[in-house]
Amino acid sequence: MENDHKYKLLSEGEIFQPSIMGVISSKQDDLFTQDYINDTLSRYKGFNLLSFELSQANDHVDKEYIATIEYLEEVYRVVFSILSVEDLRLEEFGLANMVNEDDINTALSQKKHLNAAVNFSSKPLDSFHLQLKILAAVAPDASLVIDFMSFRLLSGKWLDLTASSTIPPSPDYLYALHAVYDEKDEKTEYWFHTHGLVRCGFVEIEILNTTNGAQQMYDLVNHTVKRFLSDPVKEHEKFTAGFDGLDISLTWIRWEEALKDYKTPILGGFHDREGDSNAHSEPSGVLFAIEDGILISPEIYASTLANNPILFVSTEETLRMSRLAKDRFSYFLRIFEKHAKQPTKSFFKRLLGKKEENENQWSFIVKFGLIVDNANNNTEREHLWFRAISADSETVEGKLLNAPYWIASLKEGDIKSYPIEVLTDWIIYDAEGNQYTPDSVYQLIDEEDNDD
Repeated sequence: MENDHKYKLLSEGEIFQPSIMGVISSKQDDLFTQDYINDTLSRYKGFNLLSFELSQANDHVDKEYIATIEYLEEVYRVVFSILSVEDLRLEEFGLANMVNEDDINTALSQKKHLNAAVNFSSKPLDSFHLQLKILAAVAPDASLVIDFMSFRLLSGKWLDLTASSTIPPSPDYLYALHAVYDEKDEKTEYWFHTHGLVRCGFVEIEILNTTNGAQQMYDLVNHTVKRFLSDPVKEHEKFTAGFDGLDISLTWIRWEEALKDYKTPILGGFHDREGDSNAHSEPSGVLFAIEDGILISPEIYASTLANNPILFVSTEETLRMSRLAKDRFSYFLRIFEKHAKQPTKSFFKRLLGKKEENENQWSFIVKFGLIVDNANNNTEREHLWFRAISADSETVEGKLLNAPYWIASLKEGDIKSYPIEVLTDWIIYDAEGNQYTPDSVYQLIDEEDNDD
């Protein structure tokens, strides 16, 4: 399928590429028979199995099955394939989250893995969540999950926690963001690009040929992806990513068009996209800043992005984050009660670039959505980070870590208490500066249980 046709399909809301993910059980006796898969899908309470049948297998798979599944008022066709673990090249995959060595060794000791191919609906995060539930249903003791779209491996423990929830995981799990760089003439050239978004019904996202503000450009791609998930932007269409007194305005053009303006070879150039089955040749949009109708490098926003601007997040994503943060707040509280007063090495020099008063403590950070001044409704909120000082199941007291834009009564360093009802996110940093969010707290729970 030529890319012109693919771009056209995506612009019309059509999805031409299924999401393919695999799972490896930790049990030697799980052979993924037809009866076993049918039975486990039928009994799983997270979705409704409408039909299940044997398909005509091709030369590359032992068996292939087709299931029709209803989930959140959408009907999905799922194609299951059984393949050999020996044929996997796990060394070519990155890690989407923490997978311990024992689980990888267990996975490699198995004979078969089961793949599930799902065509996403217009709500990709819900579709992705369903795919995880399907994998968890057929492999309740999964040792490893393989995402062939983002080229990443996922923890079986994370799968169990995520699939059992009614709340989808972070959009960060839908894709991988790669940063490729090259040293040239005492400068570092960067190429940022995603993998995994085409399954969601829109282009991959890229930033080409930048030498300044690498972290800011990386963050800008991540932010743009989340914007597209709830409100996709068409090619050449201008959109506002954020605000720092002035709008942060962007647009995108397809990589085939963007590369025509580069007279010398660059990272991500035509030579990096040659060859059959080259993932970099798929439909992808290169981000540009747009000023007075002229396209220029997003690098012009590097200093702005480094100074804590307001970056717009969809109401849908804000609500999802808040629901998950509240749903797993008991984990936060449990770990806070154990470690908040315990002397350990601080991470704050790296996080904030300065010393904090309590350098020897674990750090617990919470985000609250607070109504702005002169708000027209209850949804007009500014989301602010606080370092937790005390916490219980109903309230958190914390020290404000950033200066508000639209709440005059608050300033950086204020100590305030707020109810859990306005909680929108949280982060835990351990003694070594390792980060745990509502999505990744399973790692810390596992460690805490082992310590106990």
